[in-house]
Amino acid sequence: MLFVNATKASEEGIKLIILILSLSFVVACSDSKVEDLQLYVDSVKSRTPGKVVPLPEPVIYDSYAYQSDSQRDPFKPSFTESKVAPSKSNSGIGGPDLSREREHLERFPLDTLRYIGSLQQLDNSWGLIKTPDGEIVRVKIGDRLGQDYGRVTSVGESEVVLVELIPDGIGGWERRTMTLALNG
Repeated sequence: MLFVNATKASEEGIKLIILILSLSFVVACSDSKVEDLQLYVDSVKSRTPGKVVPLPEPVIYDSYAYQSDSQRDPFKPSFTESKVAPSKSNSGIGGPDLSREREHLERFPLDTLRYIGSLQQLDNSWGLIKTPDGEIVRVKIGDRLGQDYGRVTSVGESEVVLVELIPDGIGGWERRTMTLALNG
């Protein structure tokens, strides 16, 4: 019985100590720094508010219900190929050979290929091209890459230069020189 009373007394003592510590923390927090904070809040509140520019009125668009059975297909040209005669280009550049089999690197857009280095043995130079799949392919002068009929014209330590054939828009073809720079 004496032991139970001693335990109760020690628990009450611990509760009393916690209460005293809590009160001392509350007293310590009521320092003069609160007055500085109150002065700052008052100075912010006394400032004149800035002007807020109102939002522009929203533009309301009329909806349009497309009736597919009474109108033309919007994804097909509004004219037939026979009605428009292609104009002749004066570029004098022949188009690509469409009957030849395309090379491996012609499957990829040029901007997805990376030039990562070069190899040289005697008079032979090769460029190393990394595909989007992570495959590394050797190229030499004359090889083809890119989807615009590109042909490699030079392989250097810091770049591979190629010439592409692109349509000029009036029935002919134009040459465009492109460079794949070394990506370090």
